Amino acid sequence: MKGEEISRARAAAITEVLKEIRDGMVIGYGSGTTVAQLLPELKKLMESKNLHLRFIPSSLQSKELLTSYKLELAILDEAPSPDLVIDSFDQVDYEGNAIKGGGGALLREKVLAQAAKKVVYLGDHLKLKEVLNFPIPIEVLEYSYPHVKRILDSWNMRLRPRTCNAKMGPLISDNGNILADVEIGEIRDPEMIHEKLKSVAGILETGIFTKMADLIVIGYPDGSVKRINVSRRKLIP
Repeated sequence: MKGEEISRARAAAITEVLKEIRDGMVIGYGSGTTVAQLLPELKKLMESKNLHLRFIPSSLQSKELLTSYKLELAILDEAPSPDLVIDSFDQVDYEGNAIKGGGGALLREKVLAQAAKKVVYLGDHLKLKEVLNFPIPIEVLEYSYPHVKRILDSWNMRLRPRTCNAKMGPLISDNGNILADVEIGEIRDPEMIHEKLKSVAGILETGIFTKMADLIVIGYPDGSVKRINVSRRKLIP
């Protein structure tokens, strides 16, 4: 039943997010199971309303998924400020801080989030937390890994490289770097933890996204949604 409830909650969030789509948009497209569930509904919307959209994928996974639906791709060279980013998250708090990168695409997802005119994240109700406590994904330059581990050990932060059964050694990102997770328990000051981790030479990016979305849509199994409007931090006004 839990799996069915999550699927219904995601479906509710998807229905709400589709209201953000406009004809002619260039859309940065995230990675993960939630945005994968969204794509067939988006394809139906495009066909029913004859919408012309182009998509910038955040990962090889999302590129292959978009291609499988015969959707037109774009790149940042062509559209350096996408109209919209649609993405999911691993956890989010009520202030709009999120942990992302469980699928390993955190660096490219953060590039798209900074570049876009509007960012919308969606997820199910189980991922909405009072205090974030999910392991923090990081992307690490391979050369620096022993240095990074030594520093994080000294801070009592557990560094765990990603692995899988189909590959010996650590998982490598689409950018050619090591993917790992940092376990610290509750994250009561996300921005401070992000800055502390980024201060270590060789940590290229963290999965802490501090108020990087304009809107976060949370779906519930009964079909209702919660919209969390965030005062998004932009580098360019």
